Amino acid sequence: MAYFMSQIGGGLLAALISSSALAGAYTLPRGEVKLFVSGLMTDGDRYFDTTGRRQPRGRYTKYDTPVFVEYGVRDGVTLFGSTELEKISAEDGGRHERQGLGRSELGARIRLFNEGPWIASAQGSVVVAGARAKEGVAAIGETDDQVDVRGLIQRSFEAFGIAGFADFEAGYRWRSKAPADEVRLDATVGLRVAPRWLALVQSFNTIGAGRWSGRYPLRQRIAKLQGALFYDLTERMQLFGAAFFTPYGRDAMDETGGQIGVGYRF
Repeated sequence: MAYFMSQIGGGLLAALISSSALAGAYTLPRGEVKLFVSGLMTDGDRYFDTTGRRQPRGRYTKYDTPVFVEYGVRDGVTLFGSTELEKISAEDGGRHERQGLGRSELGARIRLFNEGPWIASAQGSVVVAGARAKEGVAAIGETDDQVDVRGLIQRSFEAFGIAGFADFEAGYRWRSKAPADEVRLDATVGLRVAPRWLALVQSFNTIGAGRWSGRYPLRQRIAKLQGALFYDLTERMQLFGAAFFTPYGRDAMDETGGQIGVGYRF
């Protein structure tokens, strides 16, 4: 099971949905590096109102090219970082666009406990925005710097002869400027469905801890569900693809999207 955990831990989860570090509890061995490069597209033309009902809205489209890297500093300590280029198009009384550097993140994950199938870790990171408020409507929600802390717990298991794992994360994200702070609750179940194939089902949940005080006084709730597949092209290289949708939200876009990418282990 140790080999299985080394293939699914850490950056595999972080590469999905966004460049934010949604990593698993697993930490890399000393000196190991994992690099992930991908293309991500999100799109939506409906909006969840304050009651959670879907309403028509101008189309919002975002293209990202996230790059994520992890490095095992020593046993039980992993550093990670990410950055991305993005292009955003938003329709709100007209067509608004911004393109350039998105958010960049730097953080560390520390293993607290590892006994049998259980792993528990703590993680913290700093997120710096690339967009600026002067870029207009298309940059709304993209201009704040952030600090993220979270606890992570992961358990490996075997069911019907299939190796798997479950990962749960609970965190708090402080956001500067107008956007409200957020509580983050994420869960992942992974199954090694074939020797070269890993399937993931993931749930990402954001709960606004207050109301935005800026141009849009929002109190957001966002739930996203995602399915993903990883294919071991070689012992060191993986290809992956993912698709997600938003089954529920409040004061948030009803987004769908997809992602494809490649990962390499040094």
